[in-house]
Amino acid sequence: MLKHLASLLSTFCLFAQLLPAQQLAEFDRLHKSYVEASAAEQQALATQVSDAFLRLPDGDGRTERLPRGAAATLAAGRSKLALELASPVNPETAQTNDVLLTVQLRALAQLDRLTEFARIVSKQAATEPGAVSEALRLEEGRLLPLAAKALRTRDRPAGRMVFQYLATLEPIQSYRVANLGLCLRQIGDVKAALQAYALGRRLAPNDLNLWNDYGLLLRATGQWQEAVAAFRRSVALDLARDEVTRGKGPGITNLMHLQSLYPDRVGEDPLPTAVLALEKRPDATMLKRLTLDVALDRLSARPGRK
Repeated sequence: MLKHLASLLSTFCLFAQLLPAQQLAEFDRLHKSYVEASAAEQQALATQVSDAFLRLPDGDGRTERLPRGAAATLAAGRSKLALELASPVNPETAQTNDVLLTVQLRALAQLDRLTEFARIVSKQAATEPGAVSEALRLEEGRLLPLAAKALRTRDRPAGRMVFQYLATLEPIQSYRVANLGLCLRQIGDVKAALQAYALGRRLAPNDLNLWNDYGLLLRATGQWQEAVAAFRRSVALDLARDEVTRGKGPGITNLMHLQSLYPDRVGEDPLPTAVLALEKRPDATMLKRLTLDVALDRLSARPGRK
C-alpha cells in the first residue's frame, strides 16, 4: 500500500513539473503563430496569446515571456490589463525594458491618461528614447486630440509636452512641427510658435496648410501685411494643384476675411479664386458668407448707387 502511494506521489510530482513546461511551450507556439500571421489574422491570435500568457504560473518562465505577453495583451485590445502587466510593481520605479515601456505608454494613451503618459515620457525619454519614440509614433492619432484638449485645461503642460516630443520625432515631419506651432499659438507663446513655423517652412516650403496656419499666427499678432503674404502663398500653392484638389485649400477663406475688413490691403483681387473654391466646396459656409459680403460691399460702392 505504501509502495503504491509512493508511486502515485512520484507520478503527481512529475506531472506538476511537466504542466508548467507544457504551458510555456504552448505560449511559445501560439506566439510564433501570431508573429508569422497576416495582419488580418493577428487580432484573433493576439487574444489567444494573451490568454495563454495569463495562464502561465509565476516563475522565471513567465517573467522571461512578460514583454511578449504584455504586447499581445495590448494588441488584443485589453489596454487596462496590458498596463498592469507592463508597469513596474513600484509606481516610482522606471520601466527599463523597451518593449514593456512601449506597451505601458501605449496603454496609457489608449486609456486617455495623458498626464501620466507625459510624466513617464519626460522621465524616460533620455534613457529609453527608442521605446518612447515608438509609443509616440504608434499612438499619434490618439495623442493629438488628447493633447489639444489638454491645452484648454489644467493639464496644459502635458499637452504642450506631447506636441513638443511629436515634433522632434525622426525624421522631422513638417505637419508635426506645424501642430506644435498651433499648440504654442494657442497657449500664447508667440516667440516659440514663430520659431516652430520657421522650421516648418524650411522643411516644407510648399505646404499650403502650413502657410495658412502661419498666416493665422501673423494675423493674430497684428502683422497684417505678412499675414496677407502668407495667405497668398497658401492660395497660390492651392491653385497650382491638380484639377481635383485645386480650390480646396483653407487659405482663400482667410484671405477673403482680410479682403472684407481691409479691401485696399490684400493686393490682387481674391474674389475670382473664392468663386472657384465655392464651386468645389458649395457647403463652405464661412467662405460663402465672406464672398457674399465682399460682393455686396462692392455693389453698394458703385457710382450712382444710393
